[in-house]
Amino acid sequence: MAITSDDIKLMQPERLTDNEDGGGQMTGNEVIDGDINNLFEDISRVDRTYGEVSLRKAFLKVDTATTDLYLDAHSILSAQPLDPNVSGLLFTTQDFYDEREAARQRVESFVIPGPVTGLALRGNQLQGQRSIICYAPTVNNIAAPEIGDTLLLQEGQDLGTQQFIKILNVQHIEATFTYEVSGGDIRTFKADQYILELSAELKRDYPASDPSPKPAGPSLIYSTQPATSAKYYGSTSLGVAASSGDLSIQVADTFAPIIPTASNETAVIDQRPGGYVNQIVAGGSDSVSLAVTVASGETSTLPTAVVPGSVSLSLAGETYSDKGGIFVTGGGVPAGLEGTTIDYATGAITWAGSASGATTLSYKPGALRQQIPNTGSIEIEDSNRNFNYVLSLDPAPAPLSLHLSYRYLGKWYTIRDDGTGNMVGDGSGQVSYDSGSVIATLQAQPDAGSVLFYRWTDSSIYVQDPEAYAGVTPLSIRLANRKVIAGSVTLTWEASSVQKTATDVAGDGSITGDATGQINYARGEIDITTALQADGDVTVDYTHKDEAELTTTVTVPNNSSQADIVIETESSIEPGSVDFTITKSVKRTVENDVGQALSTNYIDQSHWVTDNGNGSLMSRRDFLVIGTVNYSTGQLVIAGNTFLKQVNA
Repeated sequence: MAITSDDIKLMQPERLTDNEDGGGQMTGNEVIDGDINNLFEDISRVDRTYGEVSLRKAFLKVDTATTDLYLDAHSILSAQPLDPNVSGLLFTTQDFYDEREAARQRVESFVIPGPVTGLALRGNQLQGQRSIICYAPTVNNIAAPEIGDTLLLQEGQDLGTQQFIKILNVQHIEATFTYEVSGGDIRTFKADQYILELSAELKRDYPASDPSPKPAGPSLIYSTQPATSAKYYGSTSLGVAASSGDLSIQVADTFAPIIPTASNETAVIDQRPGGYVNQIVAGGSDSVSLAVTVASGETSTLPTAVVPGSVSLSLAGETYSDKGGIFVTGGGVPAGLEGTTIDYATGAITWAGSASGATTLSYKPGALRQQIPNTGSIEIEDSNRNFNYVLSLDPAPAPLSLHLSYRYLGKWYTIRDDGTGNMVGDGSGQVSYDSGSVIATLQAQPDAGSVLFYRWTDSSIYVQDPEAYAGVTPLSIRLANRKVIAGSVTLTWEASSVQKTATDVAGDGSITGDATGQINYARGEIDITTALQADGDVTVDYTHKDEAELTTTVTVPNNSSQADIVIETESSIEPGSVDFTITKSVKRTVENDVGQALSTNYIDQSHWVTDNGNGSLMSRRDFLVIGTVNYSTGQLVIAGNTFLKQVNA
């Protein structure tokens, strides 16, 4: 006797509910086709508002009294509910006896526990909380948790206390904690503290101990990694009508929701992929000395940023210097200043250790500059997944500016230089600030199909003028009027009761005499230096024009051939009145050790240009002649073989 469609039955389990024990083994009760609520209940207003997941177990049965063979019984979900807010999926746990709790765990197991993170809970976290507080000692360089990450909380080794938590928001602050060591000595350590907002409340209490530089609390925070624990089967509708013989079709969607979620997106515009890097530029070659008081737990703040490797002090018979943000003796050990740290950018020194007392500290002042970095990347494939990578950066990186990021198991990790040539963070290595050679050792081989990304700034764009102001006094004067006539300026002052004079007698923008310097005729700005300290005010006699200024904007075409740039303006230009800016783009190419180009980027440089009143165009950056001006015709010519070939002009 043949098996017909009427013999295929859908059978109920022991408990047809959404309780934890719902499901179980098959019963003899049939799910009657066409009956309302024969498998799922009605959807309540609360569930429609907040979302809800209903799980029902059902069994397929070929219900015949014969032993006829039925080939490959199967089930499909042929249509979705008419309500657009309701969707259905089929999946199997391959378990004839399991209950809803086990099926729910299969659905939720889209991630599995990974290794323990370096994060530790700060204090007890209580049932019902929608956020937790955790910390990581700064010295450990632990990667910060990110929005969207899924972590796992667990108390000790009790697997029954596990709870997966998804991060919705992260708040970060730097904190300083105290702890007690043997003998009752109180010490401090710096840590990164995070407040993590969660997608769901805690289901139980998670105890934790007080903050310590070596966290070992009763509750642990595990990382997670993706896992495919179940396959889901559904259906969708056609997006475009299909005809017989078509080899392809278009469907409305290929995804279906499993767990109700709400999300929003924030578009970010006008951002550079490489971001910005803070660079410390030395203010000069001389060091300054300051009196400081060393005491554990106290902080001394220097008045400027600090050039790495320039700090030194003597205390309790030991001489210390800074190295990578800490202090060490000549033997390379922290000794009495163990735990002391220095923030080069802010100049803040947080003292720790057993040494104390008043001393004199010397260091080289620096200026903190925010730079648009050079960037480069290496595409990671199966053939070049390594632990070690060698780079040759040109220009060579400035100290504290090199960051290298890589992705492992879907998460990003970063290595950076510490200002002394060592690479620290999620890996190690060395960098040469002179040659630009870098060797980086990663903690793990990066994911295939990802990118190893690095960025850095170079210090060559900042040039110190050696001995420019040695033994002299710099002076800047802004005249009350603009459009100064070239050759009309005379400066007078008294030094040690003797009359002194300087002029622009050449009419070319240079000041000579008892002081030397430059004048910007168009803006009426004078910069001079003199070894003769004025007893009082400096008097400036000059003549200026009182005519209206003419302004114009000129678009310069792309010029990759370094040809001269010709700009046509109004005729009859007053000498010394030309004042404009021009932007040029400097190409920088990063090559590896075999000459292969790794990345190419362009840096826009804005240059301030004036004429010197004598027919020459001057770069105000270094007062070099970069072109000519014809005062009669109004033609400006910028020399391409001079200006365009200067990388740092």
